[in-house]
Amino acid sequence: MSSELWTRRIHDVMDHVRDHPADTHCVDSLAALAHSSPFHFHRIFTAVAGETVGSFVQRARLERAAYLMKASPSRSLTSIAMDTGFATSQEFSRAFRRSYGVAPSRWDRRSRLVAPEGRAEHRSSPPPSIEASIVDRGPIRLAYTRVHPAFHVPGLAAGLEELLTSLETAGIPCRDSQVVGMSWDNYETTPMDKLHYDLGVEVPESVHIEPPFGVRELGAFRAVEVECCGPLQLIAEAWDFLYETWFPQSDYEPADLPAMKWFAKPAAEIRWDTWDVACSIALTAQG
Repeated sequence: MSSELWTRRIHDVMDHVRDHPADTHCVDSLAALAHSSPFHFHRIFTAVAGETVGSFVQRARLERAAYLMKASPSRSLTSIAMDTGFATSQEFSRAFRRSYGVAPSRWDRRSRLVAPEGRAEHRSSPPPSIEASIVDRGPIRLAYTRVHPAFHVPGLAAGLEELLTSLETAGIPCRDSQVVGMSWDNYETTPMDKLHYDLGVEVPESVHIEPPFGVRELGAFRAVEVECCGPLQLIAEAWDFLYETWFPQSDYEPADLPAMKWFAKPAAEIRWDTWDVACSIALTAQG
């Protein structure tokens, strides 16, 4: 798939939202329209459109509402709010005021509305030293612990140690095993206090895992990866590069799996003051 086709897909989604402002536009349904994995659609949309999915949906609804207000001056705000996807006229009024700095009831329906600057946040280009590679991974069976809050480093360290200790108590040697981190939540669409993060340790097929730990099996897959060794900021830059530069310009599509971190060192040697991981996104078979 070409980068032009990614752009076309995102534009088709945007057209659909504008044509159906009153519909419920969740990330999963819009990702399906783009033939994209919901785990990765949000960030690719942001890279192509220059704003988040939620920001665009809200803007499209408000712009349609403003058009209806101008085209039909006698229509009530409640009627317009219902026709453009707002649950109540109060919700519409709050959104309109936040976006345009004036309440819809006070707008004369003739003068030009100007949205505040900085609606979409544009990140600076990633450092040119970032490079991505296509690698083959799996299959792998992971015993995992779910850590909450997701990005609390002491919690990650404690969660991994608890998992390792539990496995060792059950007679399962695991401190030389591969560690994989993954999140099934999208940090751009999920509230921070709801985010979870799974840390998994490779275990044999015969091992039975007791709660509160879980088991996840991944089949073999191809992935695009960026090697990161250093501070946590490098990982953020790697994800930005993959979603905002690599995918929109590539011939690949992300598979319906979460983004992963493959730790370079075995469980016993992981340090949490620095990071040595491969930031990895699985690709579809046709990629």
